[in-house]
Amino acid sequence: MRAVPQIEVAGRFALADRAYETRYLGATHALHLHDYDGTMLLAGREQALAPGDVTISPAGMVSSYDLAAPGQHWCVHFAAEGQGDDTARLPFHRAAGTVAAVRERMAHIAACHARASDSPVAGIQAGLALQALLLDLATAEERVDGAAERAASLIDARFAEPLDVPAIAAAVGRSQAHLARAFRARYGTTIPHRLIARRVEHARYLLESTDLPIWRIAERVGISDPQHFNKSVRRMLGASPSAIRAASHAATIDPDR
Repeated sequence: MRAVPQIEVAGRFALADRAYETRYLGATHALHLHDYDGTMLLAGREQALAPGDVTISPAGMVSSYDLAAPGQHWCVHFAAEGQGDDTARLPFHRAAGTVAAVRERMAHIAACHARASDSPVAGIQAGLALQALLLDLATAEERVDGAAERAASLIDARFAEPLDVPAIAAAVGRSQAHLARAFRARYGTTIPHRLIARRVEHARYLLESTDLPIWRIAERVGISDPQHFNKSVRRMLGASPSAIRAASHAATIDPDR
């Protein structure tokens, strides 16, 4: 951001919206620090919210809420003349803890803005503090309050179940897009890649240490389609399941017995 944003509204406000009953369409950008659980609908996309989450609603973009219970949020509405494209590239959502002391910083911005009518310096302070916070939000490392780690643990523990990205995202309480970004930032890979890697790792163990039929191994690791199983093993391990078994000293004990 190359210019100090101009603050229109700043403070802490109550919100009790349910079922997306109210649509908000502001002429300014809106930065929110949410203190409630619920879901936000932003430009037609749902985003799960938890206390401490931060969102930015760009000017001209429709938003609405479905809260589990009434709550409050810190809110700063601001304009950035000539900076619309820069602001729109900011993340729409940051999870709790991504940037330090957001609550204190937004309270400071609101306090400075409240004094702006009596002190031009206070108005400048508010704008500079907001600019610094927006830049921190734009460059902060995605951590999603442990959601990536919880997703990885879920995959490691339950890879044999019919898991997919929507189910994993629902289990950790994050949107698919948000969790995907956090997961790649944390592990350098995608959720589907980790899931198939865990399945193929266990398949190799079963191929090398049991006499289970290959189709049963495929089922046991959560891949019910034999053709998909064969392709996945070839892609990840460089050889077919039968070739891996032939090259190993497979045991003759069925673990199910």
